[in-house]
This record gives sequence, C-alpha cells and structure tokens, in this order.
Amino acid sequence: MSSSTKVASNDEIYTSITKAFHKEPYPSISPQRPELSHAGKSVLVTGGGGGIGFHIAKAFLQASAATVIIVGRRLDFINKAAAQLGQEFPDSKVLGLQCDVASSADVDRVWADLRKRGVAVDVLVLNATIVPPPKPLLELGAESLRDNFNVNVIGNLDMTQHFYKQDESRATKSLVYVSTVAAHNFKTAGVMPAYGLTKNAGTLAMQLIAKDTPREAMQIVSFNPGPVWTPAAESAGVQKGELDFNDPDLPGQFAVWCASPEAAFLHGRFVWTEWDVDEMKSGDLRKKIDETPTYLQIGIHGV
Repeated sequence: MSSSTKVASNDEIYTSITKAFHKEPYPSISPQRPELSHAGKSVLVTGGGGGIGFHIAKAFLQASAATVIIVGRRLDFINKAAAQLGQEFPDSKVLGLQCDVASSADVDRVWADLRKRGVAVDVLVLNATIVPPPKPLLELGAESLRDNFNVNVIGNLDMTQHFYKQDESRATKSLVYVSTVAAHNFKTAGVMPAYGLTKNAGTLAMQLIAKDTPREAMQIVSFNPGPVWTPAAESAGVQKGELDFNDPDLPGQFAVWCASPEAAFLHGRFVWTEWDVDEMKSGDLRKKIDETPTYLQIGIHGV
C-alpha cells in the first residue's frame, strides 16, 4: 500500500442500524446456546485454515457440529488447522481438504470425495476470498481482475451449485456468505476497487440466488465480518494500528447465528456482524425488514 493510500477510518466506514454495536462476542450469538446448536450437522468452511474462516470453523465446533470440513489451497496449512481443531474438539470430526475454489476440477473433486465418505453438508460457509492489491482498476489490469472474479464470484457460485444439488429431501440447508464493507461502502471500495467490485458481485449473486430459492430449501445470509486482523489484511497493506479491529470470535459466532433458524427472516439480506441480533429480530427494525423487500440488499434504492 503506497503512502498516499489509507484505509478509511472507523468513523468513515462504521454505521449501524442497531443501537448496540458489538466488537466482541455476546450471549445472544453464543454457539453454546441450545437454539444455535448444530449437533449432528456437517459444516463446510472454505478458506477455513486461518483468519476469519478458522474462527468460524471453531465456532461451529463449539455449537456441537458433528463434522466440520475446512478447505483451502494449501494442504499443509489446512492439515495443521484441522489437527489443531480436532485436538481441541475431540468429540467432533474435523476434515481438512485441499481445494482452490477457482478450479472447477478441485471443486468437483472435493464434493465427490465427500459423497464417497458419506458426508452430506448441511451448512456451507463461503469464506475463501482474494484480496487484490489496493490499485486502480486500470493499473491492476483485466487479467488480474479475472483471477479475482474466478475466486470471489465464480468459485463461490460453483461451490453453491454443488451444495444446493445435494439430496433435496434433506432438511433446510444453510448458506452463509462472508462479504465485506467494501461491497457497498464507496470510501472503502475506492481504496480497494477490485476487492469492492468482486465482493459486490459475489454478494449480489447470493442475493439473486436467494430470490429464486425458497428459504425452506436453502437459507442464505450474507454478512460483513468487520475489521479483523488477518494475514490477508496484512498482505493487502492494512496496518495493524489503522483500525479498531474486532475480536475474531465475533464473526465466527455470528456465522453460527446466521446459519440458525433465528436468522431465517434475513434470507437474501446483507448484515454486519457488529449489529445486535436481538434488535434486528424484533420491534420496528424487524417490521421494516419484513415489510421492505429491498432493505439490506445490494442495489440502488429510493430513486
């Protein structure tokens, strides 16, 4: 990141539809709540070997998931994370599988492998992403942008197709898409235009799929995990002192809540991990969500 490029400040990017704005986990999203239990379920997390994905995998294990599959491009990295989680949660099964979501061959192989193992996935968390360098689009170039789209949009669609086409008679599937503030905030997207562009497209793709898919068949919720200090953020040039980072367990546990029946009213919507779930679930805010189909969705509204 050049000296002239700076991540937008907290005041510039933070906004909230709820009075409470969380930076750390809180009781309502605790994976140990019986209402958020994933006992007996299988969960697949892309990009689950580190950062936000690792904490999401951990939270589902805390919610008693029977099997958690973490996939990523680096097999050694994935195996190390799977071993760590398996040791911490010996009552659950943790699988680490190599997969570049941008490779249709890799994606096909992973789902074929799961079928051979007799594993049917109940929850899919789309967390794998590429964070491109913070350069203008024309400087970054079309070829680099194509690579970003292949992961952030096409790869996620490929994973979603496989997930959805499992046995239709199963109970409601849950899909959680880890988006970003850059998908809709111009200040952030202006700093990282390729990231904002591709994540906006990825979020819109999930929204469009939800429009055509009954919640009873596949519940879809997208969320912004907020600023979390990860290797990806560091490699993108973000300085650790630039933002007030969230506790990484906050998006981890929020993902578990998003995959639960409590979040059914957010099917096809985009929310922030910092927003208070109790406020969203009730009162005037819940009424607005229920009565306004375009509220909390990607698009140009009110024109």
